[in-house]
Amino acid sequence: MNALSVSLALLQSESGTRESLRLLDVPATWVLVLVVLPALFLISYLGYRGETLSSGARWTLSALRFGALALLLVVIFRPVKVTKREEVQKPEVILLIDDSASMQRRDAYAGDPKQRAAIEALGIADPAQATRTQIAEAVVAQLTPRLQAEDYVVRSFSFAEDLAPLPAQARLTGRGHSTHLGDALAESLAAHRGRHVTDIVVVSDGRQNGGTAVPDAARIAAATPVPVHTVVIGDTRPEKNVVLELVEAPPTALEGDEIEISVRVWARGLERASRSEVRLEEYDPEGDGKRDRRVVTSAETALSEAGERITLVARASPADRRTNQRRFRVEVPPVEGETLLDDNALELSVHVSPQKVRVLYVEGYPRWEYRRLALDMLKRADENIEFQALLLSANSDFLQESSKDRPSLREVPTDRKELLDNYDVVILGDVNPFTISPDPKRCDEFMRALVEFVERGGGVCFVAGEYDMPKEYLDSPLAPLMPVLFDDAELRSGPLDMQREFHPLLEDPAHPHEIVRLHGDLDLNRRLWEEQDGLRGMYFYAPVQRAKPGSQVLLRHPTDRNAYGNHPLAVAGYYPAGRTLFLAFDETWRFMYHFGPRYHQRFWRNAIRWLALGRMKSGDRRYRLELARAQYDLGEAVAIEARALDADYRPSEAPTQAVRWSDPEGRTVELVLAALQGRAGVYRGSIEPDATGRYRVWIEAGDQRIASAEFEVVLPSLENRDPAPAPEILAEASAIARGRAVDVASLELLRDEFPSDQERHDPISARLDDVWDRWPTLLAALALLAAEWILRKRFEMV
Repeated sequence: MNALSVSLALLQSESGTRESLRLLDVPATWVLVLVVLPALFLISYLGYRGETLSSGARWTLSALRFGALALLLVVIFRPVKVTKREEVQKPEVILLIDDSASMQRRDAYAGDPKQRAAIEALGIADPAQATRTQIAEAVVAQLTPRLQAEDYVVRSFSFAEDLAPLPAQARLTGRGHSTHLGDALAESLAAHRGRHVTDIVVVSDGRQNGGTAVPDAARIAAATPVPVHTVVIGDTRPEKNVVLELVEAPPTALEGDEIEISVRVWARGLERASRSEVRLEEYDPEGDGKRDRRVVTSAETALSEAGERITLVARASPADRRTNQRRFRVEVPPVEGETLLDDNALELSVHVSPQKVRVLYVEGYPRWEYRRLALDMLKRADENIEFQALLLSANSDFLQESSKDRPSLREVPTDRKELLDNYDVVILGDVNPFTISPDPKRCDEFMRALVEFVERGGGVCFVAGEYDMPKEYLDSPLAPLMPVLFDDAELRSGPLDMQREFHPLLEDPAHPHEIVRLHGDLDLNRRLWEEQDGLRGMYFYAPVQRAKPGSQVLLRHPTDRNAYGNHPLAVAGYYPAGRTLFLAFDETWRFMYHFGPRYHQRFWRNAIRWLALGRMKSGDRRYRLELARAQYDLGEAVAIEARALDADYRPSEAPTQAVRWSDPEGRTVELVLAALQGRAGVYRGSIEPDATGRYRVWIEAGDQRIASAEFEVVLPSLENRDPAPAPEILAEASAIARGRAVDVASLELLRDEFPSDQERHDPISARLDDVWDRWPTLLAALALLAAEWILRKRFEMV
């Protein structure tokens, strides 16, 4: 017996006593009416027909005799008093209320004035802004007192995957991951077996995605005398819906970065092919609604069931100085007659780091790549980048290149703290890692420090050369950092033909990685890379066997290939919190032909900024907030992990770490994360969001947010797959179970289904007591006979 059955078994029914009189041996009614009573009348009347009496005297004496004989017959028929004890069961109505996540949807009701008026009559001012859950609660709030006024006992239950009692003051949550309507019907009937259940009322959008089929459950109800009535919630017009989904957006950017946001737009239920505008807006969350939103860019797309991917680019702009975030809203205008509006827009925010990227560039000799990168791009082109370069082949008195506000280096920094304190990105050119210092111990120290640097979020770029990169790295401690694998024989044989110019092929021209997106026009971007009238081609490349699993190929050789396909030329990867980039070529300086420094600078700026993002996610590089995913289902717990280092970049030993989080309505809550046992500097906790939307988590120092993360809570996939109401399912269930199917506008029709006086009386025991052998019976007989005798004497009869 489950908990629901136990709770119902404890409910007490009313009991009472009823008394009545019965004649145990009375003949059939027709014998009594047609034979016995006429015979008594004739005997009584004919006995005085021959007497000389007035009509009144004759009838009086006949009546007295008739009464005496009738009393005798009653005694013969054995009159008894029946005392019954019985259980009185009031009629019960089961309310089944849908609490699945699809009930969190909002419907338009734009073309259904009757439904809008009915919902407004329930006390909801704007039906289009109300969730189905809110409308269902309003329906139940109206229905329950009406049933109670007719003396019905209302038993309310919520259901999603399971059936659960719903206390009087409890609220629906709309967090169920699936809807098992058929199971809820069958289980409620089974749990109430033997009780006086007169009706079941289901309040739902009708969307079933698991468990017993609804028609099968309705047939179970049809085998009982319990009708099933249904109230459909939601816009029941044929579905017409445009859906906007986020495909990709950077969680973090640097000041001065363009921000690329990719979305997918698809439509369902449109009668003809049409097009729509997709708008990217930037807004101030503290501002006054739409008036504080400005359109950043827009694009036109076709509306189809297959869906179209759209990439929108927000140009560089200042972030909110308090939160260091830029907040965006992507929106598709609703089409005419659209039934669902809450998936036409999405909101997101991107953390913008105001800090400069600090770059260390180590090169073996002054090749052209070094000259154009160190002398032109890094030194003069970008005020948001600070760099220090070290050319290993230079004389001891050579003044190494650096930004004007950074000192010139005299040797490669090898200490871990020095790397972590002073740099975000390390670029390794054609240099042997075992000879960066005359002291072998310092070479080993550098390699170990660089691995830790990347593990803690730093970025490293490997730029291939003809001598040492990547040949001398294959068996070094730095090999795991590389996002690529090599075939030793293939690598040492070198390119097939260094006299032939080639143009790299983009791995995904329609959606290029941000490093290789040199122009916002994707077709022009492709032509720049791949065609003769674009960037100057290359001659040298280091043959890469393939990319490591989890890494992303950005560029490939147009013709040269191996068993794994065309040779990768640019590959990006992660290790594990840091970012890595391998460039199999060293001729980006050729980009400056025809176009000047524009695309050369843009390529390296994109690469350096992408590599730096692992370290620039927060204002304080010693703190990080991490989430397992960027999107969670409603009702799912969200684990929050913080990593904290002390001033020496050692794991913090504090027992707790406080963070703050805010919900889509902007309400802020503090959460204290506990230290993980055995993992110094790592803290973990969790929250359970109760509404869909964007959530923010951050660590504060004073009034500044020094680390932050965001996630989105969405409806579970099963509930979101097809969220339109299904009135036909509810109507079929009601038809099978002899009930009535209504919507909110026709809710009054249910009133006729609940008549009054539906109590059921179940006998418990009965007792029979004879009443003919009592003094009143004898006295009544004597009174009748004495009255007749006295009257006979008075009328001088014998």
